[in-house]
Amino acid sequence: MQIVTAAQMREVEQGAVRAGVSLDTLMENAGRAVANVIERDYGPVTGKSILVLVGPGNNGSDGLVAARHLASSGANVTAFIADNRPNPDEKMTAAVDAGISVLSANDDPEHQTKRRLARKADLILDAMLGTGQNRHISPPMSGQLEHIREGAESGDTPVIALDLPTGTNSDTGATDPNGLAADRILMLGLPKLGPYLRPSVDPYRDIETLDIGIPPGVRAPSKVELITDELAVRLVPERPISGNKGTFGRALVIAGSRNFVGAARLACEAAARSGAGLVTLATAEPVYRLVASSFSDATYIPLPANGDGELSEEPFTDELREAIGNASSLLIGSGLGQSAGAASLVEQIVFDQAITTPVVLDADCLNLLSQHDDWHSRIPAQAVLTPHPGEMARLTGRSVREIQDDRLSAAGSAASEWSAVVVLKGACTVIADPGGDARIIPFANSGLATAGTGDVLAGVIAGLLAQGLGTFDAAALGAYLHGRAGESAREWHGEASMLASDLLAELSNAYAAIQP
Repeated sequence: MQIVTAAQMREVEQGAVRAGVSLDTLMENAGRAVANVIERDYGPVTGKSILVLVGPGNNGSDGLVAARHLASSGANVTAFIADNRPNPDEKMTAAVDAGISVLSANDDPEHQTKRRLARKADLILDAMLGTGQNRHISPPMSGQLEHIREGAESGDTPVIALDLPTGTNSDTGATDPNGLAADRILMLGLPKLGPYLRPSVDPYRDIETLDIGIPPGVRAPSKVELITDELAVRLVPERPISGNKGTFGRALVIAGSRNFVGAARLACEAAARSGAGLVTLATAEPVYRLVASSFSDATYIPLPANGDGELSEEPFTDELREAIGNASSLLIGSGLGQSAGAASLVEQIVFDQAITTPVVLDADCLNLLSQHDDWHSRIPAQAVLTPHPGEMARLTGRSVREIQDDRLSAAGSAASEWSAVVVLKGACTVIADPGGDARIIPFANSGLATAGTGDVLAGVIAGLLAQGLGTFDAAALGAYLHGRAGESAREWHGEASMLASDLLAELSNAYAAIQP
């Protein structure tokens, strides 16, 4: 599903008009869809008090249509008119005819009525600005919103935003301090970019995109997609009934060190659970002894270690060279450490132009690469890089704040410059392709902000690459499965108690849920 900016959404609406669907029809469809969701999720509305905040533009008109349908279903609806509406106003006339009450700003100069309505309401529908906000919210609207906020907070009243919360920038997700926070967002027609770049609510649970009747074939000039179950299903590798372990590829994981034994274990099991036919771990001899005793589902290549248990400075053995030649995918870096031996191994493998196998460059591999000015001109042609914002900052020379302020642009420009797929991890992970396409996952889960979850993600991507998926598709599907597994783990363990190992058990469920 495409994700759009405000300007791109306007182009879609104009395309719908050219295809024979009027803006009025889109508004009617939008308002009806919003009312239907409210009745579906909040139960019968008969006798319930609903406050609808109505702005001057199309978002306000959508809200008036929703108000009309809710009133027709028996709700006690009051529309607060925050700014001047068009004259004549057909949507207002129809809503009043359906039984809504109307309160204008001039009717309530002391703000007591709106504060009381917000406190007593069973819910508030925010239809003030939507995608139309393009400047700072100033008086008198800022004062109106302040009193509505106070009433909603004192009454613990849920706020549902129609398309976007008032004060949220459609394109960047930046929020105006004078805006109105929402508990849920009902987006109209297509998802808007901002709330996925800077999530203010849980995107997977609390954002829903509603069908408003945009004709098939009308598309936005957007190269950004939101990954949904429907897209994920199309990306899942085929599993022919006559296949064998060779059919599903060999994933070679080069990971782990004395201080990060668990990283190797997590990455290997994740690659196996993502469907790779055979997973091999190449790691320092002391790490091999620990991991092999706890994970019997992989094969192993012990690498020479020094007296401190770290990789020796000449770790590239003939056995490893042969394994690389036979591998369908490589993963290098998870918990590898930054010893001299690790640096030597990264340079010998990653800078070897003869290696054509798809490779995932993760964690310590990225940190070691950042020490070379020309690293991005020497990496394999089929590479997936999986930086978190701190690693991205080291690779680009930018600050973490700069990266986080514009995650989509940061990932996209890096992918283009490095000629590699970039997976910028974090809330709503961004996956960018060198050709300018990008995908965003709808998961923002603080339970994933714990050690080892990145190793699981890297392993999943490596396992999908082993099965023949291209780098962009493998990275996108891997991030989506990882996020979906995180949602399941959160339900079982809660965000604070989640462990990276909890994801491994849930990966199977996440995969099963999207099997075609």
